[in-house]
Amino acid sequence: MVLRIVLIGDCSSRRRLNAVLIVILFLLSAGVGSAEVIYVEPGNSIQAAVNNSTSGDIVIVKAGEYQENIVVNVSGINISSEFENPENVLIRTRDENSSVFQIKADNVTVSGFNITGSGEVSNVSVSSISNVSGFSNVSEMGNDSSGFNNSSDFESADPEQAFSSEPDKPTYQWDGFGCPSAGICLEQVNNCTVENNIFFENRYGVYLQDSKNSTVLKNTFFRNGIWLDEGCGENLLINNAIEESNLIIGAHCWDNIMFQNRVSNGEGISIACCGGNNLVSRNEIINCSNGIDIYDVQARTVLRDNLILGCEKGIYLTFVFDSRVYNNTISNGSTGIFLREDCHDNELSNNTITTSNESGIYLLDYSADNRIYNNYFNNRVNVKAENTKGNIWNTTQSPGTNIVGGPSMGGNFWANPEGTGFSQVSNDSNSDGICDLPFQINGSDFDYLPLARPPFVTGVDLEVTIGMPEPNNTSDIFIEIDRDTLNLGTMLSGQSTEQVSKPQVLTIRNTGKGNVRISAEVSDPSDTVFSEGIYISSRFWPDFSEVIENNTSKALEIELKVPTNYSGNGTKKGSLVFLAEKV
Repeated sequence: MVLRIVLIGDCSSRRRLNAVLIVILFLLSAGVGSAEVIYVEPGNSIQAAVNNSTSGDIVIVKAGEYQENIVVNVSGINISSEFENPENVLIRTRDENSSVFQIKADNVTVSGFNITGSGEVSNVSVSSISNVSGFSNVSEMGNDSSGFNNSSDFESADPEQAFSSEPDKPTYQWDGFGCPSAGICLEQVNNCTVENNIFFENRYGVYLQDSKNSTVLKNTFFRNGIWLDEGCGENLLINNAIEESNLIIGAHCWDNIMFQNRVSNGEGISIACCGGNNLVSRNEIINCSNGIDIYDVQARTVLRDNLILGCEKGIYLTFVFDSRVYNNTISNGSTGIFLREDCHDNELSNNTITTSNESGIYLLDYSADNRIYNNYFNNRVNVKAENTKGNIWNTTQSPGTNIVGGPSMGGNFWANPEGTGFSQVSNDSNSDGICDLPFQINGSDFDYLPLARPPFVTGVDLEVTIGMPEPNNTSDIFIEIDRDTLNLGTMLSGQSTEQVSKPQVLTIRNTGKGNVRISAEVSDPSDTVFSEGIYISSRFWPDFSEVIENNTSKALEIELKVPTNYSGNGTKKGSLVFLAEKV
């Protein structure tokens, strides 16, 4: 193994020597065959260190302030601050029309920097994205409720106008090719990593152009965000915090994952046209203009398990086909989910949408053939539908726990804050979790299986003790206390000469604040021992009922016995169930 260490600037301190030794040990343990560690001191050039590096080298930038724009043309190098603390190494842009880091080689890692731009932030909206002059342009459009007027606005958008947020500032100069003014730009590269950096007031924080298989991880952005331009695929955007900006997936981008990011006080997450198979999962989107905005995506995109609070539109789909929207929580916005301009064949399920000012879900402009079921709506107006019909508001009824804990899958739960929603007041005469009558959505659409309020079950606090069984005298009886079960093993026939075998004792003590009634029932017996042979406290089980007072000094002892003349042996199928309810 060959290891060279280059120290640029003062290297006399023991602390720096210790850092060198740490790097040596790291490289030895990693089995690196040839590597160079290049240190950069304040006053020296990061660009010079990069130019002097080769694949496998590590460029370590020491604490201080630097002002330059760095172009990385060397593949396989790692550029990081000395102690991976971005607060200690500040890199400011020298040329406001260029990226601070322009990555043009594969397998490059940049980590641990505070990267600050000129303050010329990109003040854009994510309500519309189109491909203009070779890049995905996002611009403020129109004054109607959708954020744009019509499709012709997209075609006529001027990219320079879109990025000029104030008339008295010079127009930002960029021809749509190469890298714009960004904190870090990845230009047509693969397998790069941007990790643990702080980006402040760059026009873009991290900008990917036609780049693939790269990772943007655990970065903090303020007044700039993440933009994947046309053709980016299979990138991971994970655990980033974005304040007062956005996360945008541009045109023709496929198979990207946005996971556990937090976007607040900005424009949310947006996905542009013509790509697909992108995943947006477990993100927090707080106080943004739109939570998740998708335009003209006609291949499957999945939005799941996201928390969206205080956004004008929680999830905004325009001309979207075949997407999956499920397990999202959306509240305190204007519209929870908005579908418009011929959205169809999308599936919306298991979402919780509450406290929307205008409507829980809004369907507009021929959005039809969408499957909308097992959602929880609790808004003053749950549905608005204009120029649209033919959506499907329930799935086939089947056993399973629905979104409100009922026993059947079916339609949606329709509530309102006053407690008078359809699902809150409708009857469920057979207790199957489905309202007896369908719910009319609009003139022609119905939820034929609206979910009913599940029966209220008062919690019971009990302490259960099972006595040690006699030899050959165990049981496989289930004991259910407030819907929980305890397995007592295998019940065999009694061995004593008494009328009944020696009992197994179950002791139940009430530790709550109210009196509790204990009763018993047998379910699904496959052996007569469960319907004929088991005795409880010397009484046959159908007659068993006892009240335990809310006094922890008193307990109920239940004896489980099998008559000695019972001829069965071995494990018995079925269950003996004890039920507990407050009285």
